Amino acid sequence: MATKKSVMKSKKVLKRGRGTRVNKGSLRSALISNLKKAGGRKDVNIAHASAIASKSSETIPIEERAGFPIKLAKGCVHPKDWKTHNGVKIIVDYNRAPWLPDDWGQGVKQTQPTAHSTGRGGGILTTYVAPDGKSFFHKATSEKYAGRPLTNEVGWNGQVRVAKKQAQQGLKLARAEGSAGGLDKDESLFKVLSAAERKCLPKKEELHVGVVSARRATKLEGVRDIFMVEMQFREAGLTPTWYVDEGSLKDYKALGLQAVVGGKLTEARNKVLRDARSQGKVCVQVSDDISAWEYRDGANAKVRTDDALNAAHAAARRLIVSPVAAARFIVAKMRSCPDPKPKLGGVYMLGSCARVFSSDPFARHHFILGDFFCVEPDSTVKFDLNMKLKEDYDFTCAHISKYGSVMRCNRMTLNVKHYSNSGGAVSARDKKGQEELRNVGILKTKWPGMFRDNPKRKNEVILQWKTGKSTDDDDDADGDGDSSPPTRTSKSKVTAKVTASAASGSFCRHIIQAGWKDLQIWAVRLEV
Repeated sequence: MATKKSVMKSKKVLKRGRGTRVNKGSLRSALISNLKKAGGRKDVNIAHASAIASKSSETIPIEERAGFPIKLAKGCVHPKDWKTHNGVKIIVDYNRAPWLPDDWGQGVKQTQPTAHSTGRGGGILTTYVAPDGKSFFHKATSEKYAGRPLTNEVGWNGQVRVAKKQAQQGLKLARAEGSAGGLDKDESLFKVLSAAERKCLPKKEELHVGVVSARRATKLEGVRDIFMVEMQFREAGLTPTWYVDEGSLKDYKALGLQAVVGGKLTEARNKVLRDARSQGKVCVQVSDDISAWEYRDGANAKVRTDDALNAAHAAARRLIVSPVAAARFIVAKMRSCPDPKPKLGGVYMLGSCARVFSSDPFARHHFILGDFFCVEPDSTVKFDLNMKLKEDYDFTCAHISKYGSVMRCNRMTLNVKHYSNSGGAVSARDKKGQEELRNVGILKTKWPGMFRDNPKRKNEVILQWKTGKSTDDDDDADGDGDSSPPTRTSKSKVTAKVTASAASGSFCRHIIQAGWKDLQIWAVRLEV
């Protein structure tokens, strides 16, 4: 008899193509690989780079690279003319040290073999270049020449540039790589829809995208996350509006974002709804640290066992899609489904959807995660201002109650990382869990009989909407349900655990992790 254990992380990895995985560091890796090849040394290893990455690394203008000075000092040596004191050419890098001043730059140069050469690495040396063209290989010597300490505060503007450029360029490269290791075309996802459903696809101009954020624009990790979300939408043809706290408005605008004051969490969510409704557009709400949208297209497991579910999940075709394509897909399903037509749609609440590979790919009475959801412009449901946490549970219930259903795409998942992010809902939690308990109490009072305590997670609940039908196939009631694992806390404290297969196959894991250990991005494995 099939067990009801939580589905374990799959050890199998679905290969999406034969190409090299795209990552944030792909351009830099390709640049270094090309330089090593040009150097002609036989005693160094040369990493493989895809043809597209190799070509892109050479064609992107040096002014668009992270290593280019933020500002060119009067009388400086232009980066196109950088050379060492021995006359070796210095090429502008795609990365930048966090302490580098605005008028300094970073490059890479070829090296010659020495008595210490091992035959394993080497061949290239990172170089820091002062405005007058003098070059250094270490922070200490750079500080001595600059005549002052070089701190991360000094290099802040440069790191903002790094975050923006690497996200932007990484996305373009991923789009160019396509299914060989990058971002799939929107049409690949839309082919999952029937012909009738495709007729219901909204135009991207019919979407109003609101990113709810707070107090994250002055911290490097936050800036990296911000640009990852921003550039994903821009690359897909839409510019999101950031709904932020009043005290941080200037900081977000300083990053070049379209930002407005949203207020506290539920206030901001309601403002996004109002703004979308006033324009007659679908409201798309997004968290500020999503790195990838993934869809799994494949047959269900024949039996409901851990092994069978994981095998079905691993065998399914993995699509890494843009957030705009994901939103349009959800809305098309909402508008084309049988009555009662839902006004709210979203994605599966866990990072892996393996556990639902024995049930319907689309659920009509299940929890809609607050990290990414779509609301029709004629919906009149609002967020309860009395709730500081678990507001998405209440919002889901209100929609089911008023409109008869919601639309959850059980095969669509997110790669999210806001367990310990500063700001937002995380700051509303307390160590004793009193705020959690207060909000759980509100849910149980407003929606009697619809929530039960999660047996595995303290202060967590599981939504089980009573429809009068059997709930034997209710995946939300199975295992961890809608709870949050010890390693992650979302605004709704919903699990978004990335399985082994998702973590190793997601293209975005590194579009911002090249040297940033704390940043896990995308859902494919895009390393920055």
